[in-house]
Amino acid sequence: MPAPIRQSSPAALAVLLLAAMAMLGAAGCSVSQRVTLEPEGSGTAEVRIRLQKVLLDYLLDLSEVSGSKEKGRIFDVEDIRKGFASRQEVTLRRIESASPDRLEMDLAFQSIEKLFAAPEKPQTILSLKKGPEGTTLRAHLDRRNFSQLLELAPFLKNPLFEGLGPQENDDATESEYLELIDLALGEGGAAALKASAIETTILVKGRVVAQSGGTAVPGGVAFRIPLLRVLLLDKPLDYSLTFR
Repeated sequence: MPAPIRQSSPAALAVLLLAAMAMLGAAGCSVSQRVTLEPEGSGTAEVRIRLQKVLLDYLLDLSEVSGSKEKGRIFDVEDIRKGFASRQEVTLRRIESASPDRLEMDLAFQSIEKLFAAPEKPQTILSLKKGPEGTTLRAHLDRRNFSQLLELAPFLKNPLFEGLGPQENDDATESEYLELIDLALGEGGAAALKASAIETTILVKGRVVAQSGGTAVPGGVAFRIPLLRVLLLDKPLDYSLTFR
């Protein structure tokens, strides 16, 4: 029976929808998200998730142990549809899981600031403000607000993912965390995680005049974040771009 990585973490792998990785082929998991952002904050996102073999095998083993109704499948498409149907700020335009290791979604949102906002509870991950230099999008992620990611993807509260996310009061070092990953996923699990990254490409209607933490690409900015940094979150992550 596979060993769970940690004993409690409802946040789990919600981070997989935060950003993107254009199918890097790394041995852990890869996510690609291509976001098109309008000046007023609306836009669209194309999300592609791929679980590599070492993580897929771990989750499938846990699925069997837990008696999951969807044997041999990680992403329950119908449950995902229901989750998005209850949200007014985000529209699920297309969803497909052609194989157990893959999920593709096309989304539209009315306001990027509301992607992670719970009813009557503000979010602190994203902010969009207009100023004299243009419109600035800022992203801030730490252990205190990590759970807000679940508002974008509540279906990832699935216990199969439990334990992979950061703990608010956890003081585990990077080496200790990687040891736990190897224990849970088997030899090579830590190397797979270290090879995985999250890449988000944000395309804007206008011209990028400043950015922090990313790389300029035609029409926008690409942000590449090692997945380990997000799952451990021993230090806050901050990124921004300004366009007009």
